[in-house]
Amino acid sequence: MISRTLENSIVIDRSPADVFAYVTQPWRWHEWHPSSRNARAGVETLKVGDGFDEVIQLQPLSPLPLTITRQTRYQVVLSEPGVSWEVRGETRDGALTIHYDFRAEGDGTLFYRRLQYEVRGAMQLVEPWLLKPRMKRLSAQALANLKAKLERG
Repeated sequence: MISRTLENSIVIDRSPADVFAYVTQPWRWHEWHPSSRNARAGVETLKVGDGFDEVIQLQPLSPLPLTITRQTRYQVVLSEPGVSWEVRGETRDGALTIHYDFRAEGDGTLFYRRLQYEVRGAMQLVEPWLLKPRMKRLSAQALANLKAKLERG
């Protein structure tokens, strides 16, 4: 098994409550995260214990058309509105934890995102040279996209 942790942060010119309200709606992740294709939940506001499903799609050799699609089942394990949020997810060949922190900074929010993921099985063969570099770039791009989306209104 391979385990990795990716950490990113960015200042967004919106309140912690606004950023929290937006990023804790996984069905909107596809609007800012390049790997997210769609997500669905049975509730409108996710609380601790609630679950949701997301389809993630990676192109590790972009621009080549090789695509890896993963169905991920998550459960919310922490939810402190405007402060912290965390989910844990399982896929057929790994697991992940996504943690968000929100801190007021001036008139905006310092948004921190930590992605911890584990890769099992055959995916371990390609993770170091295909997935890891791509995941680092996508995580940084996701936060830049999020900032642009939220600051546009």
